[in-house]
Amino acid sequence: MKFEKFLKTLNKEFEAILSEKKPLESFQVNSDLSVVKGRNFYNAVQLLSNDFDKDCENALSEIASTAHRKYLAKQKGKVKNDKTLNTYQKFITQFVSSQAEVSEKAGIENTRFTKVLNQTADDFYAHEVFSIAKSQNMKLIDAFEQLYK
Repeated sequence: MKFEKFLKTLNKEFEAILSEKKPLESFQVNSDLSVVKGRNFYNAVQLLSNDFDKDCENALSEIASTAHRKYLAKQKGKVKNDKTLNTYQKFITQFVSSQAEVSEKAGIENTRFTKVLNQTADDFYAHEVFSIAKSQNMKLIDAFEQLYK
């Protein structure tokens, strides 16, 4: 689905509202939702939405689910290095997540995840922010605001 089609479901006057802030092209309105950057998604939707979490769920859940299935299919057959943890390590692991664990839970390729963290890639896609938030039991609005507000 195109981003503009989704935005129109939020407010039929979305073009006028967004263009008051900055040029429409800078919001990626003509792009497919699967490639809209998190910052552009947040900046547009927070101006138009009455319920960010609900609208975010409607826009991104299917895309995130599809991306996660693709990630899992790609991971199938890869040998995972599962080392045996002692009692103390098992206890602590419930409190600590590594970057690799976060990317795995969210279904994001570790290479891409690392590139975004190291700022060699521009930004997370909106559906990646959605997946990270969901995998960490975080409210969607909180995740987007921590990154982009």
